[in-house]
Amino acid sequence: MPFVQLAIALIVLGILYSRMIRRETPDMIGKTQAVVPVILGAASVVLSFLLFLGIGFALDKAGFSTKQLPAFIRSVTAAFISAGLPEEITKFLMILLTLLIFRRRIRNVYEYILIGAAVGFGFTLLEEFFYGSDAGLTAIARLITVASHMVFGIIMARHLGLAKYNRIKGSGSVAGEYALALLVPILLHTLYDAGTATNAFMNSGNEDEELIGIVIALAVTVALFILQIAVLVRLKKNAEKYCGMVFSHSEEEKSAV
Repeated sequence: MPFVQLAIALIVLGILYSRMIRRETPDMIGKTQAVVPVILGAASVVLSFLLFLGIGFALDKAGFSTKQLPAFIRSVTAAFISAGLPEEITKFLMILLTLLIFRRRIRNVYEYILIGAAVGFGFTLLEEFFYGSDAGLTAIARLITVASHMVFGIIMARHLGLAKYNRIKGSGSVAGEYALALLVPILLHTLYDAGTATNAFMNSGNEDEELIGIVIALAVTVALFILQIAVLVRLKKNAEKYCGMVFSHSEEEKSAV
């Protein structure tokens, strides 16, 4: 069991999440609203695995195979099927469920973002429990990308919050924000896994292709590390603005999203 990786994830993400909560103005969310989406995020790991099995079964029945595809396309397709689609879809559903549960309490776009971060936090903890590693390059990669699910959740929930805010104010894109809420995290997650977990170049048996695979893996890992920092720094700078994007209570009762 990857105790070290799990402990690091709990400490790092716990600190990040608690600091995010304290930045909300004028009042912070309550403990229940802070904890429930973390629990739902953890539950989405199981749900995503079941969805992955369902997708795999359906594709197998349809006779779909990636064996004849070029290595890059094979890597991307496998990443989309195994992680990008099922994991982001289930996190999306858990964010929506949280919004439904707390529909009368959620006051602004920042609270949407907190929910996305919390779902990503919970997902990471259970994923590390099941799939984490305490040794080797895999452990290092997971360590420096430990906030990835939280960041994907932040991106997803931010677009959902902006969609609702735009709908209430009658300005800006609504459908576009909803589309971005799903498409951006799925794309980012798929590209990262295509370069790491499902990288077809890595085990090709050809030295040149394996070298290409290593370079790709390093590149996407560094890129995701930088993305994490950029998103978290930007969120810190804009926390007050998102807190100020307030929903009216009447609209809040009508719809969670």
